[in-house]
Amino acid sequence: MPNVRDRIIRQEIYKAVRDYLPEDHARPQSLPDYTAERCALSPALKKVLDLGCGEGSSMDLFQRLDPDTDWHGVDIEDSPEVKQRIRQSDRIASFNGVDLPYPDQYFDLIFCRQVLEHARHPDRLMTDAFRVLKTGGIFLGSVSYLEPYHSYSIFNFTPYGIVRVFEDAGFKLVEIRPEIDASLMILRQLFNRSRLLSPVWRHNFFYGITDLIGYLLGLEPRLRNFLKIQFSGHLIFLARRPES
Repeated sequence: MPNVRDRIIRQEIYKAVRDYLPEDHARPQSLPDYTAERCALSPALKKVLDLGCGEGSSMDLFQRLDPDTDWHGVDIEDSPEVKQRIRQSDRIASFNGVDLPYPDQYFDLIFCRQVLEHARHPDRLMTDAFRVLKTGGIFLGSVSYLEPYHSYSIFNFTPYGIVRVFEDAGFKLVEIRPEIDASLMILRQLFNRSRLLSPVWRHNFFYGITDLIGYLLGLEPRLRNFLKIQFSGHLIFLARRPES
């Protein structure tokens, strides 16, 4: 058994992402729940940008977390989600997918849920996101990894891809966590989100296997998180604009 653990630790990808794997627990989380936890820890995060806001539903999330939140949303004009938008608000702006229409160091927090896999120029976009985020501000996001093609997706992010894109833009990546696992994303696509299979969507099959492996090998949460992010449909991450 110890030899299996040692082989995991020696893997190239483990060495590349180990510093970003959390040690507190290996439970999958949703980005809204993760955001609620982070905002509770940092109540000064008042000015928020939803980058790729789509229909604008995150406005409700942040209003529930803190009614004093100064929420803003931005998206391109021709995304499928924007075309479904009913909400009218002068806090929602359009942009060209790269150049954000805000001053330097304007936001305390950038929220970005399942957007970057649709961005045509993610490196340039993240450079501008860094510009509009205040020093010490945080970027909370989720991206597709092993999710099948959907809604004009272009680039699915690997765990190492998150590291490279964000650190190259100047961010300090803090952590990467597993969200929903790949088995559910594949089944959902295969059966076209059929309501007949709705009870199945709550079970992360690949994560169940990795939990069993982790239990049998006595793996700590960091190594369990490593096993899970390799089979994640979506990945959650936290990055920060450094103080200097």
